[in-house]
Amino acid sequence: MYTLVLIPLRFKNRSPNLLRALYSSQPQQESKKDIGKVVNVAIVGAPNAGKSTLINKIVDRKICAASNKVHTTTKMVRAMCYDKETQIVFLDTPGVVNMKEKKKYKLPESMLQACQKSLRCADVIGLVHDVSNRWTKNYLNTDVVKMVEMVKEIPSFLILNKVDVLKSKAQLLTIIRNLTNGIIAGNPIPNTDKNSKLEKGYSYFSDVFQVSALNGDGVGDIKQYLINNAKIRKLHYSPTEWSDQTPERLIEEAVRAKFLDFLANEIPYNLKIHLEYYDEIEEEDRILCSVAVECPSERLARLISGAGGGRLQQIKSHVRNDLMEMFKKTVIIGLKLQVKSKPEIENVV
Repeated sequence: MYTLVLIPLRFKNRSPNLLRALYSSQPQQESKKDIGKVVNVAIVGAPNAGKSTLINKIVDRKICAASNKVHTTTKMVRAMCYDKETQIVFLDTPGVVNMKEKKKYKLPESMLQACQKSLRCADVIGLVHDVSNRWTKNYLNTDVVKMVEMVKEIPSFLILNKVDVLKSKAQLLTIIRNLTNGIIAGNPIPNTDKNSKLEKGYSYFSDVFQVSALNGDGVGDIKQYLINNAKIRKLHYSPTEWSDQTPERLIEEAVRAKFLDFLANEIPYNLKIHLEYYDEIEEEDRILCSVAVECPSERLARLISGAGGGRLQQIKSHVRNDLMEMFKKTVIIGLKLQVKSKPEIENVV
């Protein structure tokens, strides 16, 4: 059953089937009658490896919140696309977190279980690894490896992301040997030293892909691989659906991601994002919305706003562009800063 609370009264007389065709909070009962090719894909990896960016590029919508800081994704999000009579359901998960990070960044409790849940729902697992990080490019995050090892029976593949940043592509073979422990699909990589004891990676990857999620290089190969691994079953979602999140939730996450991009250190993790108004005007093909951002202090609110509200205006512009790429229609958004202790103090753009 759908629960979609929208502020404007004009939605009262709108057909519920029309809304279901665009957004979904859970699989539709009606669509379960349809049979097709389906593949559920869990995308996992260390924080900021590029998981959300990869999914957004494949589905051609900016559904999953992405930023240049860790822990942009705080809950499991499903993003769907339908191509070549195949439904691909991506399970975008938060990066693996420990209790120390949870307290430091004020992360929700649900993040600790989201990755494990996505693995249990998956037909195949894609592990995204950032090869541009000089300190970690040659070994996998140990917490990620432990999680994947718990579900060895589920096929998995390795995605080397940000390969365009590497100055020398010759080092890729060494990186692959390290991350796969010298084994792909049960076979040793040629010229691997049989006497070496590699323990930096995971030995059960069936395939390895080299991509740049940001510019799309190699992404098409992953999509085709997933289509080839789809199974005949009942469709969980209508072919026209592209997310299991409500539009309100998607807007809030998009705003949160941009504040992570523009603000330094732990500042954005202390903000609370709340959608105050939402209206979708079908006949004009546009969305109107207003978002309030609660700051813990007046000093921080002034810092975020910038001189003459310039920084806030810049954030608003980037959020609007992301939302237009997501909804594929015109978006008009208002951003408002509020101080927790003094709600009457506001900065609006």
